[in-house]
Amino acid sequence: MYRFKYITIICSLLGVLFSACYDDKGNYTYHELDEITIDTTDCGMLPAYVVSRFESLTIEPKVYYNGQLANNNSEAPLDYLWTFYIASTGAGLDYTIDTLGHECIFNAELSRPAGSYTLQLTVTNRETGLQSYFTVPFSIEESITAGWMMLYECADEPGTSDVGLVVNNLVKKNIITDKEFWDLYAASSNHHIEGNPVRILHTVMALPNDLVIVATDRNLVGADNNNFSSVLEFDDFFYDSPATRDIVWYGATGVGTTGEMLINNNEVYTNIATGNKRNTFFGVPRNGEHGELAPWGSDILNYNYNTIVYDQTNQRFICTSRNSIEFTSFAGQDLTACEFDVNNVGMNLLMGDWGRNYYDYMLMSQGDERYLAVANFNTTNSSSQNIGLYLYNISASPEIRQATSMSAAYGGEFILYGAGSKVYNLKYNNSTTAEVLWEAPSADEEVVCVRLQKFHFNTLYMAMMPNRDAILHIATWNETTQEGKLYQYRINSADGSIQSEPREYTVPGKVKDMGWKYILEM
Repeated sequence: MYRFKYITIICSLLGVLFSACYDDKGNYTYHELDEITIDTTDCGMLPAYVVSRFESLTIEPKVYYNGQLANNNSEAPLDYLWTFYIASTGAGLDYTIDTLGHECIFNAELSRPAGSYTLQLTVTNRETGLQSYFTVPFSIEESITAGWMMLYECADEPGTSDVGLVVNNLVKKNIITDKEFWDLYAASSNHHIEGNPVRILHTVMALPNDLVIVATDRNLVGADNNNFSSVLEFDDFFYDSPATRDIVWYGATGVGTTGEMLINNNEVYTNIATGNKRNTFFGVPRNGEHGELAPWGSDILNYNYNTIVYDQTNQRFICTSRNSIEFTSFAGQDLTACEFDVNNVGMNLLMGDWGRNYYDYMLMSQGDERYLAVANFNTTNSSSQNIGLYLYNISASPEIRQATSMSAAYGGEFILYGAGSKVYNLKYNNSTTAEVLWEAPSADEEVVCVRLQKFHFNTLYMAMMPNRDAILHIATWNETTQEGKLYQYRINSADGSIQSEPREYTVPGKVKDMGWKYILEM
């Protein structure tokens, strides 16, 4: 029995010795896992960045896969993800993680509000799932300067509105680098403004911190002029906000006064600031009998008046004085001294704009006839009997019945209107028949907004606005391609003739209104 055990042990030991001499034909070679290296040396990258909001930036780190440069190697099994997120903590902060790219090279616009952020590149081996990371800190500073604003219905979300801004030497003094910004409101609020566009106006209510006011048919927004973040929404404009939102007009209340007016739900609200501070609000609506109001109000009335609007039903202008909330008629007019009676016009008001001599120029209709009415609501005499200065029958002007927008010149005796794919120049003191001034590059482009470069507040207009009266802005909309365009031209301010090749921009929507945005440091 013991002998058998010894034999078994000896056999086992011999088996171990023989196996040690055996050449194993199996594959037991060991490899390192696929290596990803992100190298930021010698590629112009900074250890940290301080940039202006809406600045575009390009960053190109070197990515190596198994020791070989993979930046331009499409065969490397690598996926790239650039993300951007806030680096601060605290209440009320936006912790959204933005995805800004899927290429090795980062090239994107940084539109988040001012603050501290982190930009991160994640490189993933799609075969193994292994990842490598690179991060760099960013500080964003807010800075939206002077320029030309556009209010448009968003092509990507009809029934909503947003704002664009173009900055170049036509609209801002001493500018070196041209810039363009789009969807400014959404960039700050993560959504467009509810409603179809009505009007945009950089107010003169609280210098130097005036708000840009954006009016849609469903909302009224006061945006910070430095970063376009929302400061006021509809209810914030009122002591006691109305339940119904149906806005057709927002405007100013004079060439040298800090006031604003609103037509909402066929009622008129006004607000006059005191001491260059937005410390008052819209109160009760103006009272007095009137019919349906036209979507218009005089921006350049004299200090005698609080507001001037047009009663479309009764075809007359009505006003409130500075010391009253009651709508009244104007003083009786002397029809031997004026060409139409503002108290009994007998026509519908289609659209209007202020222009030469701070007069109001209005396109009116009477049946199939079209008229240009010129009124002096800026008169210093509240008892004036000569307000309706001129009335021109312009029915022979081409496409005048299809006019979509108009702008009156301050530096010359002409008005421009858009219709179809053309802009027409009406030199009203020379002829009542307009001539073609401009035609869109494509017949599919409809002229939707025409504006000359001017500003209602005379001090800023005369002292600060660059190229006043000498720049023409034309916005078009192509229904087929769902694309907007902005064309800017230098013109002769005396006769409206075009003097330059266009500056052209693509707009992500259908423009309704345009206007100048100023900064006091210009």
